[in-house]
Amino acid sequence: MRISNLRAMALHSVPVLTPGGWSLERQKLLASGIRLICLGGQEPVVGGTEVACKRFLNRSVAPLTHHATSQCSFVTLIHFTHCKRTKGVYGLLMDTSEHLRIEHEISELVSGADPFAASMRATRMPMVITDPRRADNPIIFVNDAFSRLTGYSREETLGKNCRFLQGPGTNADDVTRLKRAIAERNSIELDLLNYKRDGSIFWNRLLVSPVFDGDELMYFFASQHDVTRERAIKAIENQEDYQLELERRITDLIASEERLNFTLKAGGLGTWTLDVPTQKLSCSALCKENFGRSPTDKFDYEELKSSVHPDDFDRWQEAVLAALSSDGNLQVEYRVNRPDGTLSWVEVRAETKFDAAGQPVLMNGISMDITERKAIETEKAVIAQEMGHRIKNMMATVQSIVNQSMRGDIDVTTMRNNITNRLDALGRSHDVLRGRDFLSANIRAVIERAIEPFDAGKRFVVSGPDFLLSHQGANTLALSVHELATNAAKYGALSASGGEVRIEWRIEGDDFHFSWAESGGPLVVAPKKSGFGTRLIRMLGLGLNGKASIDYHETGVVFTASTSLASLSQSG
Repeated sequence: MRISNLRAMALHSVPVLTPGGWSLERQKLLASGIRLICLGGQEPVVGGTEVACKRFLNRSVAPLTHHATSQCSFVTLIHFTHCKRTKGVYGLLMDTSEHLRIEHEISELVSGADPFAASMRATRMPMVITDPRRADNPIIFVNDAFSRLTGYSREETLGKNCRFLQGPGTNADDVTRLKRAIAERNSIELDLLNYKRDGSIFWNRLLVSPVFDGDELMYFFASQHDVTRERAIKAIENQEDYQLELERRITDLIASEERLNFTLKAGGLGTWTLDVPTQKLSCSALCKENFGRSPTDKFDYEELKSSVHPDDFDRWQEAVLAALSSDGNLQVEYRVNRPDGTLSWVEVRAETKFDAAGQPVLMNGISMDITERKAIETEKAVIAQEMGHRIKNMMATVQSIVNQSMRGDIDVTTMRNNITNRLDALGRSHDVLRGRDFLSANIRAVIERAIEPFDAGKRFVVSGPDFLLSHQGANTLALSVHELATNAAKYGALSASGGEVRIEWRIEGDDFHFSWAESGGPLVVAPKKSGFGTRLIRMLGLGLNGKASIDYHETGVVFTASTSLASLSQSG
């Protein structure tokens, strides 16, 4: 039976003598909750106790067998002697019977052949057994290794929950995992920070396993292993690994920053940050350079605003305010006035950071000098506009060629040939223009390409100063020369073997003068009706905004034309 069920035998006048020689009064013992039994003198003897006293005289624990039930309980013995004979034994009936029962069973087994029982006492691994059937799952058995590890004696440990080893540094999540495993009756292994009796900490590798008798949970068996040194070594290794990783990351960060700086510099990108509430502007050296400042120049937000070109200020301000109140993205191109008086273009992009209340707090952005890009864009726009204008003029020229070729009583074959030849002349003019990106053409090159199909015998004399014709001027002059050469090949100087054509031009002030004179051909007879000459004069008049005339001398046709130099050297 359990010790708690034994009837306490009262002590009347005999004091309790402890091994330390202290005297404990009966009332104090009873008040402390300890129940006493007494042997010797006139006190009754509980069955088995006398044997226990003789057998375990020098031990602090003895089994006590009830004489009626033969159930064995245990008591902690305090004995005293008189003349080397045991005069009495007082048993302190403390609630340690479960621990003692287990210890007794282990002692009995040690003398047998069970290796597990022997290992429970002899092992250097700290071990405890708890009883989940009792309130708060108390410890009911500990071995000596546990006491050596923690510094707590067996008496200080028994009856407590294992949590008494925990302290302020113990990880709460680990404790939660342990509690969950115990509640779910599962095994668990984890490292837990525990505290020794002297307050020092140690890392406890705890393995807890439930012990069942059939389906009934009987005990929890827990082994401990001090892994403080192991974890310290691991921590040092981790620290070394961390240090190496940190050094590697720093190296990578430096390399990345160098690459970023190289990229920013190569792209002309300056960086800037604006603290929105204080309007404090921080700029990189390249950002200041984009605004015409040196790296050491002061460049705050007020100076930034004052640098914006007045015509672009409203647009710039609207873009900034929109970025501070909408999606936070800023992208704007505008002109800035540099300190040296020059004007440049910059592009600014940024992203706004907002606080939890949705208020803008920070803008991080880049700046780039786009002056050269804007110049190219302007040039492209001019070229596109010019090309559009020239295409319109070209279509008008082609339409004029077709209309002129269809006049008169001519057959379809002749009409087709005329159109083809005139378009070829126009194409040769474009070949000359293409060599100069269709912007201009040398007057000599235009005339020589126009007469190329008729100059088999080198019967042209060409003279005049070099200068550049505009796109429209080149086309008009090329078609005019083509018409003159075609007419000369049919009826004039080029129709005879000894005929010759002299082409001359000169510049007088702001005027341009051109002449075509034929000689050595058949006698010239003036046409009875208008035709060739009228078309030619109309062509030059429309194309060059000038004056033209044609004379039918008997010795050869003479054609002259005059116009302003500007109408030839600029787009018409």
